[in-house]
Amino acid sequence: MRAALRLWWALARRQGPDRLTTGLAVLAFTAVTWALLTTLGGLRAFVDRAAVERAEPEPSGMAEVYVVLAVVAAALILVPLVTLGGAAARLAVARRNARMAALRLAGATTGQVAGMAVADALAQAVAGALAGAVLYGATLPLVALLHFQGRAFAVGELWVGSWGALALPAVPLVALVSALAALRRVAVTPLGVAARTGVKPLSWTRLLPLFVLVGVFLLAANGLLRLDAIVVLAILVGTLAGAMWVFNLVGPWLISVLGRVVARRARSVPTLLAGRRIVDDPKAAWRSVGGVALVAFVAGVLSVSPGLAATGAEEDHLGVDIATGTAITLVIASLLAAVSTGVTQAGRVLDHAGEYRALHLAGTEVATLHAARMRETWIPLAVCVGGASVTALALITPFIDVLADEPIGVVLFLGSVVAGCALVLGGTAASRRMVDRAAGAAVAA
Repeated sequence: MRAALRLWWALARRQGPDRLTTGLAVLAFTAVTWALLTTLGGLRAFVDRAAVERAEPEPSGMAEVYVVLAVVAAALILVPLVTLGGAAARLAVARRNARMAALRLAGATTGQVAGMAVADALAQAVAGALAGAVLYGATLPLVALLHFQGRAFAVGELWVGSWGALALPAVPLVALVSALAALRRVAVTPLGVAARTGVKPLSWTRLLPLFVLVGVFLLAANGLLRLDAIVVLAILVGTLAGAMWVFNLVGPWLISVLGRVVARRARSVPTLLAGRRIVDDPKAAWRSVGGVALVAFVAGVLSVSPGLAATGAEEDHLGVDIATGTAITLVIASLLAAVSTGVTQAGRVLDHAGEYRALHLAGTEVATLHAARMRETWIPLAVCVGGASVTALALITPFIDVLADEPIGVVLFLGSVVAGCALVLGGTAASRRMVDRAAGAAVAA
């Protein structure tokens, strides 16, 4: 193990172009840690307030409602949180795997390769977790300005405390699991890893959980309508939090089908390149747009929450607080999607630098590469965001009349979709210079 650590340290000091990949991974882990601690801090604040209310002679029970809604919001944030954590862990996997495969072919043992991979992953995750914890502490006074239940938070209420001791190690754990999972392929087929082969096609069976979830929810809709509106809201969004997990299964398969259609019907070189690249790695294409698709899904689901609160709330503050909580949930989910999009776009350029260089040397113009990248992004983006919006609309069909009474939900939904799409396309455009450098083309100052 000592020899493996010495070799890892020597390579880490001379990683050159990999420094940007490492920096992006640390940035992603920082965002994950900040969002995780901030979400848990808010949840703990509502739990503590509910405990205080229960000790009163005549508790109203409203504090318990806030706890339920806070748990629902945390569940909605959890999926993009884990998605970004996985993207951060996978960001340098291709480069790390190529390096580890080369070492295996040069005679390094499986144990030495494992030690280096674990050290590499943990170093990035621990650095990001520490930076995220510092950022969480620095932003606590800003979060404390929010008003719920008719009063602002105290900074002490939002302090995550012992919960943080349990949550903080989860970030390095995600990186560790990802690194160990990737090691199996390096150990078994180092030649395949070095040649970047072996991507398995995705099966249509990924659709089955989606159909099951939608069917169960629609069958239960009539029973939900007989319950109190706040209970309906909690059950609705809690169920949809599970649907978000299913969405991550369906998304890559849908993109793989889309890529084959685009490649078959291509009438230009950029479109053909875009389609073939989507087919080559649909999971990577999904990671580029999946964060925004999930935000569109969450926004569509939560678009009915202001109306449900207005029709069922007996307390003056509850309707306003639910609208505020909806906006906060969307903001955090959008921030996670922003980081995920930027990190994934930059990481894909770095991982495919050799391909861009080879295409350019073969005579492909850099403008064609840029056009292919944009089509590789906006085609899946349009389909995935549209699919997420339609799925959310189908699931909130029993409550669709609420939108007519409270159109603010529609405004939040449209704003989230437009901002998310602009974010993805802007991230793609922002990495143009990276493509220019990868292709070896001269970039005008």
